[in-house]
Amino acid sequence: MGISTSGYSYQIQGALEGIKDSLFSEGPDTTKVEEEPKRRSINSMIHSVEAYILATNHINKVLSREVDTTEVSAEFPEVERRIQAVKTRLGVDDSDINLRYLDGLRDFTKYQSERLEYYKDIIDERSTEVVTAYDSLRAIKEDRVFEINIKDSLVLGAFQEQLKELKARVAIGDSLFMDRQLEIADFQSKLSNSLIDVKDFMEEIDERERKLERALFNKEVNYIWEKGPDEKFKEIKDVFNYSLVMNSILLRVYSEAHLSVHWVVGILMLAFYIWFKYLLRRIKIEKEFADIILQRTQFIPKFPLLSALIIVLPFVSFLYDNPPVVLVVLVLALLMVVTTVLITSSLKKGNMWYWYAFLLMFALYSVSNLYIERALLERWPLLVLSLLSLGLGVRIIQVAKVSSVKRPKYVIFLLRMFLVIQGGSLIANILGRYSLAKILGVAAMTSLMQAVGLFVFVLVIMEAIYLQIEVGKKSSKDYTAYFDFQDIQDKVKRVFVFLATMIWLYYLVVNLTVYDFLHFHVMAFLSKSRGIGQTEFNFGSVFTFIIILWISSILSKYISYFVEAKDQKMAANRKQRLGSSILLIKLAVFSIGFLLAVTAAGIPLDNVAIVLGALSVGIGFGLQTIINNLVSGIILAFERPIQIGDAIEVAGQSGVVKEVGIRASKIQAYDGSEVVMPNGDLLSQQLVNWTLSNKRRRVELFIGVAYGSDTEEVEGLLFEIISREGVMRNPAPSVFLQNFADSAVEYRVLFWVNDFDDWVGMRNEVMKDIYKKFNEHNIEIPFPQRDLHIRSTVTGTPVVIPEKEKTDKPEEDLPADEGDEKKE
Repeated sequence: MGISTSGYSYQIQGALEGIKDSLFSEGPDTTKVEEEPKRRSINSMIHSVEAYILATNHINKVLSREVDTTEVSAEFPEVERRIQAVKTRLGVDDSDINLRYLDGLRDFTKYQSERLEYYKDIIDERSTEVVTAYDSLRAIKEDRVFEINIKDSLVLGAFQEQLKELKARVAIGDSLFMDRQLEIADFQSKLSNSLIDVKDFMEEIDERERKLERALFNKEVNYIWEKGPDEKFKEIKDVFNYSLVMNSILLRVYSEAHLSVHWVVGILMLAFYIWFKYLLRRIKIEKEFADIILQRTQFIPKFPLLSALIIVLPFVSFLYDNPPVVLVVLVLALLMVVTTVLITSSLKKGNMWYWYAFLLMFALYSVSNLYIERALLERWPLLVLSLLSLGLGVRIIQVAKVSSVKRPKYVIFLLRMFLVIQGGSLIANILGRYSLAKILGVAAMTSLMQAVGLFVFVLVIMEAIYLQIEVGKKSSKDYTAYFDFQDIQDKVKRVFVFLATMIWLYYLVVNLTVYDFLHFHVMAFLSKSRGIGQTEFNFGSVFTFIIILWISSILSKYISYFVEAKDQKMAANRKQRLGSSILLIKLAVFSIGFLLAVTAAGIPLDNVAIVLGALSVGIGFGLQTIINNLVSGIILAFERPIQIGDAIEVAGQSGVVKEVGIRASKIQAYDGSEVVMPNGDLLSQQLVNWTLSNKRRRVELFIGVAYGSDTEEVEGLLFEIISREGVMRNPAPSVFLQNFADSAVEYRVLFWVNDFDDWVGMRNEVMKDIYKKFNEHNIEIPFPQRDLHIRSTVTGTPVVIPEKEKTDKPEEDLPADEGDEKKE
């Protein structure tokens, strides 16, 4: 609001310095000068006065501008009224503000204090502007040009007129300065008094809050089996009406202060909605199997707007700074409405009745949570709600245990935790601890409902990721197989389940009103300075270092997972895959994470150098193999002798490369096992890569036929069989007469297939056709045969085993060992 005076002050000061340098350059006695020096001094003084007149003109304009207090005057009385109203209510003897709303009043008062500080900054800025302008005016007044007495009649008249005008302008500036100072002082006094009152009020709130915290476990009403006192408790209706007024004030004031956050929340919801509509439109238009893809989702295709809402709503409270209870309750209520609509189609009718019952009790607890003052008569409705919710929780656990419907594994845990907290609320109510009973009851019901909403939040996130993966596929005929879909869910779901768990724990701690206590003590523990020898550290830095490293490792893991999935499913050939270069991505992410962790934790670089020095000593003593594997992994990433998806053979192991890790690589063997092979072995041993430059594979068969078979017919049949679809024409298939073996004439059959993955199937088809064709053309595939004569060593009587069909070859042509057996 104020006008910047830095440039203006700089100009005035420069002009003053220049004038002072030019004035009185002849010495202190300026009244006694000769004609030429005298003319120069008079000219200099005339120029000085002219410059001063121009300067005072601008100074007076600055001083004449009244303080812009339009905004201050409009809002300041309202701020004072709000503070006074709350302060008056808090000071009433029968006022019994509860602990949760004391937190809200502190935040409300803090915001009012910030507004007053803002107004004070406006006034202070104007005050600084006025003082700076008057300092320039005072510098002009202190110049000796006002004390000069010139007796030259030729210039006396004109110079005196200018000097008189300058003095008049200076006098006006003095008057304006006094007016502005009085005006500013009045506002500053009012603001200072209001700030003092607000700070005193905040101290009073803190004192009341500490008092209530100390009395939280104290007995407030009679035991449930005792007769109540004769004193009259506040009517619930009166508490409700006053709470309604105060909540509306708190919500309105807070909303006015956070309009920008409202816009951010709205833009986020709109962005997710547009994203979901885009995904659905792309899938319906471009995908041939759109129905199959959409059948795997149950929320986004039916409710894109509500799906967008449920993704943003769990984070709304984190976007606001200390939101009041009424805003948190409204956001949670909206989350429950959205959750109810989304799960209606997926839950059975009987289960929905359980949900509606919980929803009703949640609404009653939420209304009770909005009460600013304690209404001790409320203990009876809270007692009934505790009993009903405990009974309903036990019933749901019994049904869940015998039900065959698949459920999340943590449902029973959440229900048992709900029963424990709600049971504590019931016991506290029975023992007359009303405030404690209400806090536990609200926390139990709210945390359970939030858990359901966060569960649906995770499911919607999973659907969004799945739909995005499907949209990202280039082919309209491709869609993720069921097992791949389950694998994607298992990999990604863990991250969002962890995130939802952290959000749930935060809300649980807040609802139990122990967040401030835990935050204070945890931060004190983490920030406390500790030392080992001459080195000082704190657990906060260590925790920060570990968390950033953990996040970087998670990011590198999931980035590599999705890139590997794309390599295996999307790339048509080896050159299109990143392959082992994924290792460089993982190393880059982890290295950046390490540097960020060191910077965030505030670890000096010299300490890092010490650690690296110690690591080098460890390498020299016993880590050579590990470092060899690490360096080998980097070499594999740059040279790329293997890629993810390559079929390789090394060290007697064969299979498909599944992962190239930093230390070791994983090979999926053809029998289904996974071989973890150190990277050093991949470089040091002979490596056969069947798919290094292409995926073609030569298939070699040895076929034996009986002696006497027509060679031309055999070769013709073999050529006919291998001249089929799937067998490459270039290189052309070949048939060679390979060898005259002991019992067969062997032919060597060679042909190529275009895809390495197809060679086993093609070999199987060719061999089956050969067997079939040879049978049709009476071409015999021989096998060795022997006649055995076994003589009994007991009776001496030979035992004759009936002869089977003999080979067509004469006995003298049999091998030596077969002839010897027959002679026996």
